Amino acid sequence: MSTSTENVRSDMPKALAFVAVGLLFMLGIMLSAFYAEAYIFPWLKGKPERYGKTVLATPFPVVAEPNPKPTESIEELTKIVLPAPKDDAGLTVREGLTLWLRADAAPENVGEGDLIPVLPDASKNRHDARQIFPVARPRLAKVGMNGKPALYFDGKESFYYYENIFGISPVSIYAVWSRPSLGGTPYQRLYSSGGWGTDYENAAKTPPGQPAYNGAYANVFEPDGTEANKDANGQPLALPTPPTLHKQISATPLDLRRFMIGRLNHGPIQHFSGQMAEFVMFNRALSPAEQASVEGYLKKKYSLK
Repeated sequence: MSTSTENVRSDMPKALAFVAVGLLFMLGIMLSAFYAEAYIFPWLKGKPERYGKTVLATPFPVVAEPNPKPTESIEELTKIVLPAPKDDAGLTVREGLTLWLRADAAPENVGEGDLIPVLPDASKNRHDARQIFPVARPRLAKVGMNGKPALYFDGKESFYYYENIFGISPVSIYAVWSRPSLGGTPYQRLYSSGGWGTDYENAAKTPPGQPAYNGAYANVFEPDGTEANKDANGQPLALPTPPTLHKQISATPLDLRRFMIGRLNHGPIQHFSGQMAEFVMFNRALSPAEQASVEGYLKKKYSLK
């Protein structure tokens, strides 16, 4: 009897260790599944039915589509072919124009506050911006930018996404944006790009044997500790910003393969809160004279200082 009891006692640590290893293994599986959903597939943040049942409340004054029908797949969304938008002769620089998104090119049947699943690219390439999930679609503000139409990004979900469309090249990017009111989480990206697992500052982490390229990006809110306005969780809020012209010119090739407009290019974080009226991208560095021409067009169109 005593020998049997001693054997049970001697086996107890082994049994506990076995149970502990099993629990750790299960925890690892759960964490891996969470990471996969939240980061490895950020453009599929959750299941389609979650996004189809309701649109999350946003500060936008008009919710015109409270219960949109979910789009089942990106293939279904790509079947939507919109007519080419009207040209804007004010933009005279066209060589190397790879993407030209304009809120005033939204389909005619889109009304104030409506979600925009497809925004036609006004360049000849027709890289139309598409968003499969209704909750992640920007909305249309018809007089959002000094009387001109603008896209409203809610700072929580909204963004457009391009995968392996623009490659690696020099780049010139222009964007007209504003933030009419307080809002948005700390750290916000107007756009961001980079290969898988890399972005604007992580080019040194590329796998051995592969060339290292930085991505293109624009920060429009990065807290510095002086912000007085906080949300309910004590997080700093971005201050209102008047209509602003952003530009990035790079003669050095940048990684544009994984390109997101409205948030960080990987991970469901750092969403832009505000409005964007126009986004123009070239696959080359514009000359000073060309830069002046593009800036003049945008400043005149949106009454920018």
